Amino acid sequence: MVESEMKLPLSPTLSSAAVLCLTTLLVSLPELQAAPRNSFPGRRVGGGTRGECAARSIVHLVPSSSVFAPGDVSVIALLEGPSSNPQPLEIVLMEASADGAFDAADAPILQRELPGAKNRLALLSLPSSPRALRWESSYRCGQGGADDEFGFITASAPPALSLLVPGSGDREDRNLQQVLANLQESCGRTAALQPLKTALQLGDEVINDSWPEQITVQCF
Repeated sequence: MVESEMKLPLSPTLSSAAVLCLTTLLVSLPELQAAPRNSFPGRRVGGGTRGECAARSIVHLVPSSSVFAPGDVSVIALLEGPSSNPQPLEIVLMEASADGAFDAADAPILQRELPGAKNRLALLSLPSSPRALRWESSYRCGQGGADDEFGFITASAPPALSLLVPGSGDREDRNLQQVLANLQESCGRTAALQPLKTALQLGDEVINDSWPEQITVQCF
C-alpha cells in the first residue's frame, strides 16, 4: 500500500514573510553601492563657463558616473586644463552622516587651496573615513580682481563634483586605483596625457589639442 503524503496549506502570512526575508538576503553590498552610481547628481568635469578663469576645465579622475571607490590606494586625482593666468584651486571634502546624507552646515573633513598652476595633474591623499565623501573642486576666480571691491574670493565656475564611496569598488574602480597608484610614482615629474584620456574615456570636448602632451604631476 502506498501511503499518501499530507500537504499542509501554506500560510499567506508566512509566505509573505519568507519572500521578504529572501529578498533582503539577496540584496548584496555591491548592489547597495551601485545605487548611488545611478542616482548621484555629480559631474566629473567642472568649469566651462564664460571668462578665462571660469572656462578652465577641472577633471576629476573618476568613472563617468562621478562615483568612485578609492579603496586601499586612498588617493584622488584631478586634471587642470591649460591656462595662461592660473588661479588657485579649492578642494572640499564633506563627510556623509550616518544616514548617508550631506549637510551643508557641517564642517568639511578636508578643505584645501592649491596654488595656481599652468598645467597640472594633482594627487591628494584622502583623510581616513568609513563613510562616503562628497568631493568638490572649483577655481577661486576673482581673487584680487578689479570687479571684487571687497576682495572676496568667489568661485564663478561650476565645480567638478564627485562621490567617493567606501569599499574596494567594482572592476572599473580597481582599474582606476591602479592608474592612480602608478601616477604616484611620477610625483614631481611629468606623465603622458593620452593614456589617461583613453583610460577615462574623455572625449575631445574635454581634452583637446590645446592641452599639452605631457602634464606635470604634483602630489599633496
